Amino acid sequence: MCTFGGILTEYPWISIDSFLQSNCEVSRVFFISHIHTDHLRGLDQSTFSQYVTNNRSIRIYCSDTTRHFLSKLSAYKHLAQFYSVLNIDQPFTIQNPADENSSVTVTCCGAGHCPGSLMLLFEGSHGTILYTGDFRLYSHQSKRHRIILSKKRIDTLYIDMTFFEPSIRQLPERERACEKLIDFIQQYDNQCFYLKTSARVGYEYIYISLNQHFGIPIHVNSEQYHLYDCLPQVQRVLTIDGNKTRLHACWPKCSHTKSSIKIVLSVLWFTLEQQQQRQFKSPLVQISTNYYRLCYSLHSSYNEICTFVKQISPTRVHPIALPDQINFERFNELLKQLGINQSPIISFAPSNTQQQIKHRYHHTIENIHNNDTDDELEFDYHENRKTNEKQLFKRISNLQLPLTKKCKKDYEK
Repeated sequence: MCTFGGILTEYPWISIDSFLQSNCEVSRVFFISHIHTDHLRGLDQSTFSQYVTNNRSIRIYCSDTTRHFLSKLSAYKHLAQFYSVLNIDQPFTIQNPADENSSVTVTCCGAGHCPGSLMLLFEGSHGTILYTGDFRLYSHQSKRHRIILSKKRIDTLYIDMTFFEPSIRQLPERERACEKLIDFIQQYDNQCFYLKTSARVGYEYIYISLNQHFGIPIHVNSEQYHLYDCLPQVQRVLTIDGNKTRLHACWPKCSHTKSSIKIVLSVLWFTLEQQQQRQFKSPLVQISTNYYRLCYSLHSSYNEICTFVKQISPTRVHPIALPDQINFERFNELLKQLGINQSPIISFAPSNTQQQIKHRYHHTIENIHNNDTDDELEFDYHENRKTNEKQLFKRISNLQLPLTKKCKKDYEK
C-alpha cells in the first residue's frame, strides 16, 4: 500500500514521484526516482502538462537513464524539454522558484531497484532528508552504501517498506534466483521458455546472465528493444526476431510461446499466504504442468530494510509503501524494535485510483493460492497503461471468485 503522497513535508515545494493536481498546487520542483509507472503518477495527464507549459521554469529531475526511457515512451516524451539530468554523487543546489531565500542541496546515488533508479538526499535549513524510492540493497551492501559511509545525520528517512513484515525476513538474492533459473533451463535442449515479467524494466541481470550462459538472445517486442538504446550492454543480448531463440520475454506473446514452459518472474505470490514458500528452499516453484514461478524481487526484504534503517539511524522514518497488513500501530511498534522512538505516525497519505486497484489485486490473488487460473491476473499493473479498472474487474470476474462482488461493491461506493 502506498503511504506517501509525493510532497516532502520539510520542503513542500518539492514533490517526488507524484505529479497530480494536489502536488501541482504546492510544489514547483519535481523528481522522478525511477521509471515504473506507479512512481509516475499524473505525469501523463493533461493537467500536469498544462501546468509545466504555463510555468516554463519548472524542471523535472531524474537520472539520465530514466530521462532516456521517458523520451522513448509515448505517454511521457512530450515533456522531454522539462527533464533535467541528475549526475550520481555530484551535489547541486536548487532554488525554490517562489522564494529566493529557500534552497536545498541535492545529491543522488543508486537504489539497486532497476536501471536509472535513484536515492535522493536533500540538505537544507529544514533538515536532511533521504528518499530511497523503491530499492533493493542486500544487508552487506547497506553497510558499504555511500550514504552510510558519508556519516551524514538523516533527520527524516522516506523509505520503501514494501516487504516490511517480519514473516518476510528473507528473499532470495537475485543472483541466486538467476542461478536456479539457468539450472532449470539447461535441463531442456530444445524447449521454448516464456519469461513473464511484471514491469517494463528491472530484469536486465537475468537477460544478460541467460545470454552469457546459453549464447542465445532473449526475444522482446520492438518497443522494449529500443527502450534499451541507451544501454547497449542490455540491448545486445535481446532480439526482436522470435525465430532466433527459445527464450522469450515478449509481450504480446509470439507464436513460439504456445508450447513453451512459462516462468513467472515475481515475488508477490511468494509473500502472500504461501507460508510454506517463505522458507525459500528453492526460489523456483512448480505451479502446474509447464507453469513455474521464480521469486525475483526488486524490493528489499524485511531483514534488508531493518539493516538499512539501523545503519542510517534516522530521527524519523516515513514509509513510502507498506504491506497491506501493516497498520500504523504495528508500524510504530516495529520501528521501536529498531531503536527508532519517533512521534507515532497515526495516518498515511490516501492512495490514488491506481494504487487502490493494485491493493484489490493483491487481496484477490490471496484467494487463488496454487490455482493455475491466476494466469488471468498476470497483467502488468506497473506498466500496462491499457489496463483500467473495468478491465481489471472483468478479469477477476472470469475467475468467479467470491471476493469479486465485494471488490466491485467497494469500488462503486
